[in-house]
Amino acid sequence: MIAVESRCGAILASALDGVPLERGVSATARMVAIRTSNDREVAFDVKWAGEGWPQDVRHAAADVAAPWPADVVLLARRLSPGAIEWLRARGANWADETGQARILGPDGLVVIREPQQRIAERQTPRPFTWSSSAITTAEAILAHEDRALRATELARLTGWSLAQTANVLAAFDTQGWTAKRGATRGPGASRELTDASGLLAAWSTAVANERRTTRLAHRASQDMLGLLLDDLAPALNDTVAWAVSGWAGLELVAPFATTTPSLHIYVANTDFAGALSDAIEKAGLREVEGAGRVTFWSTGPRMLRLTRRSRDIPIASAPRLYADLSMFGARGQDAADHVREQLIDPLHRHDARSKEDAHG
Repeated sequence: MIAVESRCGAILASALDGVPLERGVSATARMVAIRTSNDREVAFDVKWAGEGWPQDVRHAAADVAAPWPADVVLLARRLSPGAIEWLRARGANWADETGQARILGPDGLVVIREPQQRIAERQTPRPFTWSSSAITTAEAILAHEDRALRATELARLTGWSLAQTANVLAAFDTQGWTAKRGATRGPGASRELTDASGLLAAWSTAVANERRTTRLAHRASQDMLGLLLDDLAPALNDTVAWAVSGWAGLELVAPFATTTPSLHIYVANTDFAGALSDAIEKAGLREVEGAGRVTFWSTGPRMLRLTRRSRDIPIASAPRLYADLSMFGARGQDAADHVREQLIDPLHRHDARSKEDAHG
């Protein structure tokens, strides 16, 4: 606690250069008072956000009312670009040890101080685009339990080159989704996932916006899951590389008390022509132009590396299942939220527990 008090006092003293602090941060209330130029005392409620990553900031600000009160200020060691954008969107008061600050306090107190380099970065932000390698790498990170992220392991898992994977991780660092820990180079070099929620939100939006080569098929049936298990799966297993997503994937890995109105199947792009046609015919389906209850999506082989199996059926990864269900409207979003609560959030609780411990 003393270390945090000392840091908070030092950050505010730097941000409020020339404005005297009346007292340090209270051990009970974490309040700090300053004496303004018109000899009035102004008290601030200090929120400590640790390292300053988006997840740290959201945790520290969880109990702050909206709109942001003028007498609340959030402090951190070094606020990431993503954290600052989050704070700006809420009109927050904030400062960190690098000298960045935006405080619009009570009694006319105004402090806006950002290093010129950071101002230039904000004016001309580094563009980020979701390349195929970024989409696969993010899915691999989100689909596995929290652990040290190493470029070599992710490259082996996804099939992308080590150099491409390293570039993707560097881009994720810039967005505040991951951060380096320990050695910066060599065998000990690693990262950790610092903002699982932010990465999932951005990634699932990118997946939903991808253009997909699609084929539709139909067969009258009152039991679409039974059709998959009894007829379509055996035909696909004989012919193509595939994985199920959507409602059927949900039913197989996280039942949500719902029927399976349709099937959504990923098929390797190398099998999407003749081999898939053979499977459709073998399963007793007919291909249609529209209104088919079975949708086939073409995908690259790297996405299929991340599947899991249930009842001997290959299932798309949990984050992929979340992204696909989110596209199906309100009912689909409810199902997607269920997948997140049951399958994705439990994978990333270690990081959340660490943040709670750090905040005491």
